[in-house]
Amino acid sequence: MTQPKESQTLEGRFEWNTPQIQTTFPQGEDAQELYQQLGGYITRLGDIQYNPETKTIIGSTPFLSARIDTLVRPLGLRTTNLRDLSRPEVMQMIKDNHYADAPILVLRTTKDSYERNQSLINQLTQQIEEANGKLELPVMISGFDVQPSETPQQGYGINIIPRTDFTAIPDERLAHKNNRKRFTNVDDLGLPIFDKNGTRTFYTRNQGLSRLYLDRDLDLVSYGENLSNSGSNGRVVVVSAEGTEGANSNFLESFSSKREEFEKQQREHEKGSQRLREEINRILEG
Repeated sequence: MTQPKESQTLEGRFEWNTPQIQTTFPQGEDAQELYQQLGGYITRLGDIQYNPETKTIIGSTPFLSARIDTLVRPLGLRTTNLRDLSRPEVMQMIKDNHYADAPILVLRTTKDSYERNQSLINQLTQQIEEANGKLELPVMISGFDVQPSETPQQGYGINIIPRTDFTAIPDERLAHKNNRKRFTNVDDLGLPIFDKNGTRTFYTRNQGLSRLYLDRDLDLVSYGENLSNSGSNGRVVVVSAEGTEGANSNFLESFSSKREEFEKQQREHEKGSQRLREEINRILEG
């Protein structure tokens, strides 16, 4: 008969399910500063709001998602890419209450009946050709920032600015022929793996330029023509790919270190200013 092992200290050494990403809406102490750094040209597009009571940025457009993505990347964060939109951590936040844009645009044709999109299409066509060597449609575009245009009365009044991670991926699944097809799972890109018995629906536009977002029913939608349309239930989702408590602690330690360094520089600057004021007063009194 096997003898029982001697009792050991219980330390919680179980096979834990570790989330692949950590998620948040843009809310909390830094949300107001983030909102101010967005720029009026972004917040006016879709009437993006900041709620001081909940400390939350309200609204969602692909432009907002791309701009926030650019601003938070130096902190080791990003907004949800298309693959993230089908992760359980994100879907739980969105289900029944919100919708969330990925920082993505989808181009299906080089002409658009919605005239406001045409100036962006002209920009993107050139940028895609420079990146890929040729234009293949339909194509999914990511890795860009948005900045105000010199002609604000044209289109949305913004320019698309490719970043170093600018990517344009052609894929037939983005075509209008796949509109309303069912799926449950997605591939590594986040695009649907079609299944007639699926629990979710993929919506696609038949022309021009569109966005790509997760709706409250957990469907993926790339249908609407107005890229700046935003509702009060819209939320951009910010993620940290660290995924573990230890990694998150490292990020917080790094952030705290940077803040301490900034505060030290501020104190030194204040001391220098005080010395200068004292010297000026001494000269004036003399």
